[in-house]
Amino acid sequence: MIPKFRSSFYRRIQISFLLLILLPTVLVSFYNYSTTNRDVKEKMTLSNESVLAVMGKDLNKMIDDLTFASNFFVQDTNVRLQLRSFADVKAIDTFAKLNDYQKIKDFFSLITAKTMNRDIIMYLANRSDFIVQSADSYEPSDIIYDWNQVKPRVDVDKPKFIQWLGLVNGSGKQGRIYYMSRVLRDSDDNALLATLLIGIPETYFDQFFGQAPSGNLSLFDVNGQSIAGNTHIPYERKESDRRNIRSELMIDKAGWKLVYETPSSQVTGQISRTFYISLIIILPFFILFWMISFFIAQRLYRPVRLLQRGARQFGEGNRSLRFQVEGRDEMAELGQTLNVMLDQINELISGIEQEQEQKRVMELQALFAQIRPHFLLNTLNSIKCNLSLAEDAVHSGQIDSLMSMLRAYMRIHEPATLESECRLLVHYVDIMKMRSDLPVELDISIADEVASIEVPKLLLQPIVENAIVHGLADSETEPRITLEACERNGMLEISVQDNGKGITPSRLQELNELLEQGNGEPQASYKRIGLLNVMQRLQLTYGPSAKIRLENNKEQGTLVLLRIPL
Repeated sequence: MIPKFRSSFYRRIQISFLLLILLPTVLVSFYNYSTTNRDVKEKMTLSNESVLAVMGKDLNKMIDDLTFASNFFVQDTNVRLQLRSFADVKAIDTFAKLNDYQKIKDFFSLITAKTMNRDIIMYLANRSDFIVQSADSYEPSDIIYDWNQVKPRVDVDKPKFIQWLGLVNGSGKQGRIYYMSRVLRDSDDNALLATLLIGIPETYFDQFFGQAPSGNLSLFDVNGQSIAGNTHIPYERKESDRRNIRSELMIDKAGWKLVYETPSSQVTGQISRTFYISLIIILPFFILFWMISFFIAQRLYRPVRLLQRGARQFGEGNRSLRFQVEGRDEMAELGQTLNVMLDQINELISGIEQEQEQKRVMELQALFAQIRPHFLLNTLNSIKCNLSLAEDAVHSGQIDSLMSMLRAYMRIHEPATLESECRLLVHYVDIMKMRSDLPVELDISIADEVASIEVPKLLLQPIVENAIVHGLADSETEPRITLEACERNGMLEISVQDNGKGITPSRLQELNELLEQGNGEPQASYKRIGLLNVMQRLQLTYGPSAKIRLENNKEQGTLVLLRIPL
């Protein structure tokens, strides 16, 4: 069975030591490591982009020069005249052919002087595959070999564009050569005159990529084929190389892509090694710290464990247990305080036992007292039956009203509906008629939607009692009490008004201020606590939003308005 792990105070002390010291150290180390990595990669990216911008500018200039060379042969009228006469030459066997050959060589000299690039290979191949080189530094056999390889790639029906022919594995010292061509046709009859071939040898790209600080550059053509540079760099970034720093630049004039990719290990390798070495150095100190924290935590936890064991024994019933106080530190003070607390708990337990005994006696007395109201109800019921047999309906109804009020007082803590509360008021008014000899009339009007709302029992009885005793006692008019209840703006509104003598304005203001407070003792000048009792019961049941307000009727009497939230 696997033992259940208990998060004791002792273990929490150790965990706190580790979290408060070790965790911040590790987090700060990782933060510094990640921040340094990010900063180094950002700086490397900016450096690579700067290198690409410079190299891209050189490539664009070189392409502009080659474009100028092709446009020169297409647009210059003198060139076209010489090409017409030279289009079918197969060998230099006459002086005129030699003259034309030399003029074409002079055109190449003009172009070479403009481009100032001696590494570029340029030559013309006429319809008879006779070749005129821009310079004599290349073996004719090598040039013929290259021409035979690129000739099938030339589309003679596209004279308006430079055609990128791709790489050719040359037979000479230049190695691989990237060729482009421009088809030259006669502007008069569109006849094929010659094909201009421009080759960029591998040696040019070697010198070009020599500008970069590392061998992580690669140049791709429009088809994604590697032209020069590091052949291990892919045309598109691979998922496995996402961590490498990669910068790309498009050479729009040729559709080429220049890629500079630096392996992440070259940039952050030393940083990572330093970080891991630091972790290895920190590990022994961490183990030593953990052992020291184990010893300190155990010393700190020992008095706590003694207190825990004593508290468990006290909870199991050993009330005579007391803690041994040693020393003058905080734990000793805590033990002394707990001893005092245990003495107080024993005294409280003794007091509670006495209170429980007294409560048992009082409950027996309360059960006995419940017999008396039932005795009275049974007696009144017997009197009511005798009066009904004697056909005394008046006194029988009065006894019935008295029994209803007595039942209500017995169940004062049970809620009642507004409708049943109003029926109880009818019985109460019947009793008050008998006591005061006043012919009081009670008119009740309750909206159907509020009839079933629960209200505290005997809530309205003190208001009706005040109306009869203080408002209608000395009235000269026919005494009448009107009760209306309805729902208005989410509130239950109950109005109780009489046609008695009313209240003076000063006393009316005094009563409303007293009811607005909602608590406290009534003032010495006001000994009628019925309305205060109603107000306090309302606020205890419904909260401070329940209100009572007194007003004088427009004609005669007093109006009591209750507003209860629904």
